[in-house]
Amino acid sequence: MSQKPAPKVELAADRVQVSELEITNSDVVEYLEEIEAEDREEAIQYALNVGVKTLQLAETSREEEFVERKFSEMHQEFEAEIERIEDEVEERFGSDGDVPEIFQKHLGEDGKLQEHIEHAFSEDGPFVDRLDEELGEDGERIQEALDPDDEGTPTYRLKSALLDEIRSLRDKIEERETEEETREELKQETTLKGDDFEETVGNILGDVVRNTTDEVEPTGEELGERADRKVGDFVVTLGDTGQRIVVEAKSATNYSQPKIKEELAEAIENRDADYALIVFECESYVPDKVGYFQEFDDDRLSVALSADEDDDVEPGFLRIAINWARARAVQSYVDAGADLEPEAIQNDVGEIEDAIGRFSRVRTKTTNIREAANEIDEELRSIQNDVEDRVGKVRAELQGTSDS
Repeated sequence: MSQKPAPKVELAADRVQVSELEITNSDVVEYLEEIEAEDREEAIQYALNVGVKTLQLAETSREEEFVERKFSEMHQEFEAEIERIEDEVEERFGSDGDVPEIFQKHLGEDGKLQEHIEHAFSEDGPFVDRLDEELGEDGERIQEALDPDDEGTPTYRLKSALLDEIRSLRDKIEERETEEETREELKQETTLKGDDFEETVGNILGDVVRNTTDEVEPTGEELGERADRKVGDFVVTLGDTGQRIVVEAKSATNYSQPKIKEELAEAIENRDADYALIVFECESYVPDKVGYFQEFDDDRLSVALSADEDDDVEPGFLRIAINWARARAVQSYVDAGADLEPEAIQNDVGEIEDAIGRFSRVRTKTTNIREAANEIDEELRSIQNDVEDRVGKVRAELQGTSDS
């Protein structure tokens, strides 16, 4: 009897090749008999795939069953351990347990801790004894230590420091009040100086046009023809011709001649004026070539009202400048410019500037003379008082001698 060859199974990647395989199973035979011969190979492959997947599912099911069984066992063990801990806690901390009994013994109403506290803070206890030892009976030591009249105590030092601070604050307040009063007095005495220079110019212009048909209007806070500029602090309108003279007040340094001319031109445009006048607080604010009195291009004029910022301004200088500007404006109104000689006009301007300079120097001298006279007067009064005191002493001595 010939021996059957053994089945051979070869695996390669995702392919399986089976040779000489014989299956002895009636169910398989019956299953394949119902399938056409040409489809039986595909049916066998399908049956193998289904069988493999079924085996895999069965294996997974067994693993899940194992895990579930283990979790169930662990759950039972946890529950048993929890019950054991609960029983132990109840035994220790329950109403009949060891812990409540210990708390009651030491911390209860009749406990040892309460007993110790009452003893420590009783009248004869160690706490009161220590307080008496440290602070003295009835706190006499602490009272002495906090006595504000005792130079060695902290409260005395605190009181002294507070008094010093109060005195310092009072002195500062008084000093500030004195400074403010002095500043206000200086402001009232020299109304033509300082931060109110624009107001000063306005007051002088008001005096200039008083009892005339001319009008002065403050415009420093109003926008003019140029929507972005407010240049032009005042506008003087001539009553007889309607000509407009714009006046710009300046109490600032670092103005060059080109900048002065440019600002005057802007003022004419912004205020729709016929002539522009820029008024500086003092001559030291402008370049030397501009000086006290300088005209530019027949329609712009710069004038300074004092020599230096420490000097009082001279209203007369502004009056001269306004009269000059009025004459120039009227000249343009009657169109008489063609008959005038520029050189003669420039000579007049130079003479005016020289006259203003001489006026300023003379005024400075008179101020110095006045100050010297005041000093002499004070010195004479001092000498007089000294002489009177000495005469009084001599009379007293003579009177004493005659009485004796």
